[in-house]
Amino acid sequence: MKNYREIVGLSALEDAYGNNIADTFYGNGGGYDIIEREDGHFTLNGDSDAYTETFESWSRIQKEASRHISGKVLDIGCGGGKHAVHFQNAGIDITGMDNSPLALKVCQDRGLKNTLLCDVLHLNAGITDNLDSVFMWGNNFGLLQNQTLARRFFRNCLEICKPTAKILIETLDPNGKAFFMEDDKKYIEENRLNGRLGGQIRVRVRYRQFVTPWKDYLFVSKEELLEILEGTGWTVTEYFDDSEIDQYIAVLSRV
Repeated sequence: MKNYREIVGLSALEDAYGNNIADTFYGNGGGYDIIEREDGHFTLNGDSDAYTETFESWSRIQKEASRHISGKVLDIGCGGGKHAVHFQNAGIDITGMDNSPLALKVCQDRGLKNTLLCDVLHLNAGITDNLDSVFMWGNNFGLLQNQTLARRFFRNCLEICKPTAKILIETLDPNGKAFFMEDDKKYIEENRLNGRLGGQIRVRVRYRQFVTPWKDYLFVSKEELLEILEGTGWTVTEYFDDSEIDQYIAVLSRV
């Protein structure tokens, strides 16, 4: 019996990327999510096969950081189970968490035993505890939206994680090579002028007739990450870097 828990998630018409994942997995089409930024900038978000790809197709930094995933694990923003299914098959006790009901259905049909329908901001000690590893890959650090909510999340992790636990977050440096277009640079500069972090972008996801609500999504430099972590009880102990696009995974440990 699969262990499925439901706290809060997207409605049927909001579940854009879940429909994309499901269409591809069940052979009904699929393709790309469209990321729409509030200033009118559109980005195609890698085709939905990327949500279910095997270990061989993972990025180098994800492969290298995998050695920190052990014990009782939570995969935040698990999508179609790309990481969670692999770790489960390696004998790890892992739960895949997402706010997309359809993404979790795909995970279950792929054999993932433990799934949790939950928004990251609702995650607390009443939902899970005694975690050894928490990871937010595929730039899912962005789900924390802003520095205030990020700090709250990390403080909550003091209650849901063991003292020896590791948190692994993946993000892009908003000052780096991934944000090279002139409207990217203008948007980041206007954010800072308005008192926001440069990489705090307001977006929604579109696929066919489905569209998510508008939400902030956060990208941070290493310096900004360290500022966010101050006073939360967590600190960075290791980085894995992809210098081609200025992407990195940070490993966090208790202070």
